[in-house]
Amino acid sequence: MIVRHTETRSYQEPSVRFYRTIALAFLCVAVVLIGVVMFITSKKATITIVAKEDSSTVTMSVPVGVNVTNGVTGTVATSTFFWKEKYYPTGFKTSESVAIGEVIIYNKTNQAQTLVKTTRLLTPTNILFRLSDRVTIPANGQITASVYADVAGQTSEIGPSQFIIPGLPVDKQKFVYAESKGNMVGGVRKVGILTDADILAAKKDFAGKVEEKFPVTPVGNMAVAITVLDQVAEADRKAGEEVDGFFVSGTSTILIVNYDATTLKLMVEKEMAGKTESGAEKILAVSGEPRVTVVKGDTANNTAELSVRQEASATIDPDADELNPKVFLGKTKEEIERYVMGLSHVTATEVKFSPSWMRKAPTVPDRIKVIVKNVK
Repeated sequence: MIVRHTETRSYQEPSVRFYRTIALAFLCVAVVLIGVVMFITSKKATITIVAKEDSSTVTMSVPVGVNVTNGVTGTVATSTFFWKEKYYPTGFKTSESVAIGEVIIYNKTNQAQTLVKTTRLLTPTNILFRLSDRVTIPANGQITASVYADVAGQTSEIGPSQFIIPGLPVDKQKFVYAESKGNMVGGVRKVGILTDADILAAKKDFAGKVEEKFPVTPVGNMAVAITVLDQVAEADRKAGEEVDGFFVSGTSTILIVNYDATTLKLMVEKEMAGKTESGAEKILAVSGEPRVTVVKGDTANNTAELSVRQEASATIDPDADELNPKVFLGKTKEEIERYVMGLSHVTATEVKFSPSWMRKAPTVPDRIKVIVKNVK
């Protein structure tokens, strides 16, 4: 009989140290992953932009006629207009003259006092004036009289002063005297000298004055714009003459353009909206009505061309594509500042990264915040 022995190999379970090592490895990996996630999600950038209100201008050329494309309905006509405008020389020369003014003469006596023309009135500083006319001051009364300086020149241009009347007895001078409330003027007279330059400048300005004074009468929703086509203007004085002022007058041919104001306003609004849509600008308020000037006109074909200028106040639009957080992804502070300061209406900017040691903005748009502050 054969006896067989079967031997089985015993299984040795892993030690506790092995499981501890695996657990610690997983823990380290988890900590690292959590740290990476926290680092990524904690990265933030705040971009603060200070913007001011500026003026914005829309300019456009608008055709006018009965049947025009991309224009407004209107008519064109001409008229003649005469106007006369006063101008003043820019150059002067001075000459001595006699200062004049007014005084109040008091009579504190019980009898009327008569003073003849040229009666002397003397200030405490010995500046002499004379009465321009004979006067009578009632008893215990007063009157206002005109006086002139005895000597021409600037020394007679005095301020308010007291006067004695040397021609009266000394004891009476205390009761009959005068005083001035205002200045004596005219001791130095400025005389204008007309020059060729004055006349030329006046003629250039005259066309604008004619446009201002020409009477216009809008009808319904139609507005009127005018310009001077032709003008013959002359000055009534010649260069080299001494003048206080001079006149320029003449007859002008006026081009009158009547146009549909409502349609024009809609065209301006559309142009302004197109301008803001294509940039980072936002219109805050429109400044008055459009300024319309006539560029040219053709009365034969009943057509004209207008230049339209609309002023408005504007600032940067916080919702513009130029300020979308995606624009700043992965950029450095310096790159962000250069970009923002290059935008219209921006006066200052501040860029903050969190954590502070970050070198670049986050790569996730939700981690970037753009704040716009407007100032007047």
